[in-house]
Amino acid sequence: MKPTKIMTLVAWLVSATTAGYLLPQLLISSGGSIPISPCNIIITLPAIGIVLVLMAIPMFKYRAALRNLRKSSAAGNATNFAARPKRLNPFYAVRLVMLAKSIAISGAIFSGWHLGVVWLQLTQPVIPTSTLQNALALIGAVLMTVCAIIVERICKITDDITDATSKTVGEPA
Repeated sequence: MKPTKIMTLVAWLVSATTAGYLLPQLLISSGGSIPISPCNIIITLPAIGIVLVLMAIPMFKYRAALRNLRKSSAAGNATNFAARPKRLNPFYAVRLVMLAKSIAISGAIFSGWHLGVVWLQLTQPVIPTSTLQNALALIGAVLMTVCAIIVERICKITDDITDATSKTVGEPA
């Protein structure tokens, strides 16, 4: 699976922004009101991003231990296999990266929707008081997207330290 491209997120963002601007405008023209983000979505969106980052802590620790091992082996110290960090469960890593990718895309959609609604509210002759609620939801959606992109980039496979018998740790000796 390839990492999420920024242009994919931008495409989702633009299409959701268009929908977030035009659909409430149609709703207003038929006598309805502008959709307002409830308080639970303002809390839930950034909470999803924070929980994803917390789920990635083992990956952060593993990557830091590998980085320290590389530094020590580059400094001339003999590679000690007892000091190697314990490998993560690959199924956990795959599930984490798939979750991060899906959260990044859904965060782009939520961000686009809220951006369109806030844009519509700010272009009205009278700015409603619910603009702040939708702007907070927009900030939460952007935070969720950024957390997902960071976690997805952390889960990227890198070359392991080479040893005398094999090219990488994943290859058989």
